[in-house]
Amino acid sequence: MREAIVFKGDRDGLQLVVDENVSFDEVLKQLKAKLAAAADFFAAGAPIHIYPAVNGFSHSQQSEIAGVLEEYGLRCVKPAAEDAATASEAGGHEGLGQETRALIVNRTLRGGQKVVYHGSVVVIGDVNPNATVVAGGDIIVLGACRGTVHAGAYGDERATVTATKLMAAQIRIAGLIARSPDQADKPDMIETARIKNNTVVIEQSRR
Repeated sequence: MREAIVFKGDRDGLQLVVDENVSFDEVLKQLKAKLAAAADFFAAGAPIHIYPAVNGFSHSQQSEIAGVLEEYGLRCVKPAAEDAATASEAGGHEGLGQETRALIVNRTLRGGQKVVYHGSVVVIGDVNPNATVVAGGDIIVLGACRGTVHAGAYGDERATVTATKLMAAQIRIAGLIARSPDQADKPDMIETARIKNNTVVIEQSRR
């Protein structure tokens, strides 16, 4: 199934990216499915920019999309003129992705601690067992990752998880879930988890 929508973290909240070649009915269907799947990760009142993503739809269709988002507590906002112009000039997913900002967590996450952020997350330290990191973008752990990590939490299947020692209890990217192999004596080796052929794979990163 062709991916019709993607949620991207940007400097002011979330941004909805819509494939202009997909029908409105399919956009609405996938939007409802992704919102239902990620309902626990949306903060109440979080701003989401839906323009110019929905400008190709009629006013009533735009209102319907906004209504669905608001049902899940998201607050639809219109970006400032300069932001709209930048997004329009970018003209695609990659351009919008450049707006993503990262949250820097400068400590080790202990068991029971949880970090949730709409953009990418960089942990300078370890993610211990029973700690959780949820990110709308990528997750980078400059240490051992033994907890639970969810990258691309709003449906971005291009998100990745990278760690110096990737031993997560659970790795989730968008709607797909995997588990790192048990290797208690695993040496430090930078690895990245990403989606390939509808499966989460873990690869050694090239230096």
